[in-house]
Amino acid sequence: MDKKILLTYDYELFLGKDSGDLYSTLINPTTKILDTLSKHNAKGLFFIDTTFLMAIKESECFSVVKEQIQCIVKLGHDIGLHLHPHWQDAKLTTECRWKFDDYRHFRLHGFPDQEIEAIVKENYNLLSEIVCEVAKEYKINTFRAGGWCIQPFDKLAIVFKEIGIEYDFSALPGMKDDDMPKHYYDYINCPWHKYIWRFSDDVLVEDANGDFVEISNTLFDMNIIDLMKNRKLIRGYKIAGDGTGAGKKKSFMEQLKRVRWNVKQIVSSDSIDKEIFKKYIHKIKRNIIVYVAHPKLFSDNSFEVLEYICVNFNCISYKEIQINEEIPN
Repeated sequence: MDKKILLTYDYELFLGKDSGDLYSTLINPTTKILDTLSKHNAKGLFFIDTTFLMAIKESECFSVVKEQIQCIVKLGHDIGLHLHPHWQDAKLTTECRWKFDDYRHFRLHGFPDQEIEAIVKENYNLLSEIVCEVAKEYKINTFRAGGWCIQPFDKLAIVFKEIGIEYDFSALPGMKDDDMPKHYYDYINCPWHKYIWRFSDDVLVEDANGDFVEISNTLFDMNIIDLMKNRKLIRGYKIAGDGTGAGKKKSFMEQLKRVRWNVKQIVSSDSIDKEIFKKYIHKIKRNIIVYVAHPKLFSDNSFEVLEYICVNFNCISYKEIQINEEIPN
């Protein structure tokens, strides 16, 4: 099978008690990713946490981030909208470093409907202004929800139509989580026979005449033996970022309840050993694979995985994916 890979990146800081240093967590690893992609003439889709940009708009840090976003565009990569709205509750701790104590607004749906519309428009306009300074004709039409939390979608449908968002990259087929007020999503009932489909006001319901297109992220099953082996290996890999995530630490009993022979994993270079990645990437029965990564989580091993992908696979743009693509049996 001739596999093609769509490289996507969530361009963001950490979202917990410590955002991490701007340069070591975001700017420096992103620069190295861009250098790697340029070396192999590969393109990526970068989802920019624009609520972060709104929060730092009046600070000295803004110009540095803006310059890198424009560099991404000038290098021929794609830009998408990404929102972690609890940035409005962020507290500055030191220069270009923040913390989060409040997660009521982690999901966009934590706001009233009218505020949701205003937040989306304001953030979209800011990101468009930054991009259009260096690429006047560029149209941002892709979105990934912060924390994968796009449901219920009907609260977003009208404003997305208005601003021109057509493609969503939030779905994790077969997965669900409910860690309110932070995460809530349920993709258990995604269309099983496709990894790209049209929909209207519910991302789970295929609608051939829908205004929106879901390009779902690629997951695979890793057996528990390899999972434990991988966890042991990645402990030795130092990541770029020095912040703290917003994920909830699960108790031993909570982890025990989740134990399965096979555990779903997202195709990524974030937290997987190169040799284990190679073992599983070739088992995936999809012609097109959506890879999801975060510059803040890159280690030397992550760059080895990215190099492997660029050398061995055709890295494509989302614009090359056909709406009628189906998963092979």
